Amino acid sequence: MKKYTDQEIIQGLKSGESFAVKYLVRDFLPVIRYYISKNNGNTEDAKDIFQDALYIIIEKIYANDLVLHGTLSTYLFAICKNLWLMALDKQKAAKNYELRRSSGHQDHDFTETTDRAFYENIFRQCFDEMDQVSQKILKMYWMEISPSDIATKLGYTYGYVRKKKSECMKELKTRITNHKDYKELERNLNIKQPVTKLYE
Repeated sequence: MKKYTDQEIIQGLKSGESFAVKYLVRDFLPVIRYYISKNNGNTEDAKDIFQDALYIIIEKIYANDLVLHGTLSTYLFAICKNLWLMALDKQKAAKNYELRRSSGHQDHDFTETTDRAFYENIFRQCFDEMDQVSQKILKMYWMEISPSDIATKLGYTYGYVRKKKSECMKELKTRITNHKDYKELERNLNIKQPVTKLYE
């Protein structure tokens, strides 16, 4: 396969040309796979992270918001690295939560616990239906990462991140309050605030 310049690859991605993706997969996915395998990941993790990073780059290309201060490969690797570090942080947080839950007291009111679990299940369903960029931005906000750091990690502008976060929260609240199970829960429990209030 021939070598392409960064500009040719960017134009190919913008035009939807298959050669651009194939080229990136051939030349850069092995590097990402090696990095993730050396940092508690596997081949499937590498593919997922690479795909997410490529999605971010393509989105920025379509929005005419892609600014390279180095090579495209360096930029791609930086996004993949940041996404993987976030994934590791999420895994660690999940393990800590499970540990706290398993070691906690079991004398909570059963009805309250059941209602809360049902409520959080609605939240997860609605959150999982959102696009990946929205999910990433909200997760980072909930991890108390500053907007400027989020912009740096994901390669966006500060203004875009602030605006996107507000839009994502509004969308998530709408999804939750329109969920059929939430409406039933609201009637039964007289709930006044969506679960997203807990995460703002």
